[in-house]
Amino acid sequence: MLDEPQSEYGFTLLELIITMAIGAILLSLAMPSFRSMMGDSAMTGTANDFVFALQAARSEAIKRSGVVGMCASAAPLVDDATCAGGYNGGWLVYADLNSDGDRDDPLEPLILQVEARNTGFTFTPSSTFTGADQQIHFSSSGGSINSTGIPLSGTITIDYADEQRVVTVSANGRISTATP
Repeated sequence: MLDEPQSEYGFTLLELIITMAIGAILLSLAMPSFRSMMGDSAMTGTANDFVFALQAARSEAIKRSGVVGMCASAAPLVDDATCAGGYNGGWLVYADLNSDGDRDDPLEPLILQVEARNTGFTFTPSSTFTGADQQIHFSSSGGSINSTGIPLSGTITIDYADEQRVVTVSANGRISTATP
């Protein structure tokens, strides 16, 4: 039997090192755009969650034919959540049965509870939404009102890394989002 030359399978060490170096170069070129995409995705998700909560509050106010509020909460996921802190700690939507502008009665039902955001998020309400624990209320007609029932409009600016969104709530209850 003649000795046949054996074929070699696989990569040499030099080929493997060159392939890994090319892969590392391509990965380093893609990372900045990937980080930007991840930041944009986090911002979009948070802004959408915030707008959804506002729309849920407005819808519930019309459905219940009463005042429904949305407020910042330091501990929004507990059963007896109250309004306190900033929106980066989370927020909740509740039926304000006694129309006093605050969730102070444990019998006022929670409609929606949203957990805290990444620590990099900053929520800055306009001067019309400051005070009263940054609450936004909707009347039975769907309009945005303050705690005394006067029509109210304002904005909440959401910042994260290099991204920014401005959520606007008009006095008639219309909610919109814009990128400045």
